[in-house]
Amino acid sequence: MGKEKGFSLSPIKTSDMRRFLERRGYDVQPGHHKHLKLKHATYGEVLLPLKPGGNLSQLAVKQIAGAMGLTPDELVKQAR
Repeated sequence: MGKEKGFSLSPIKTSDMRRFLERRGYDVQPGHHKHLKLKHATYGEVLLPLKPGGNLSQLAVKQIAGAMGLTPDELVKQAR
């Protein structure tokens, strides 16, 4: 059997995560080509892919959760 390639995907769409982050006080920073950079006064910076219809990878969810001080499961529950 061949090896799997790529990352497993989360149930959260990029557009839904962007709306969630903007409601939590994140602002989009200009000037990034393949990703949106969102910045918050208290939490860490977050990068989102520019494909709004695609689902986020589990790795992206884990990084965003870490920036917000949440577990990935808590983030998915709150973002839905």
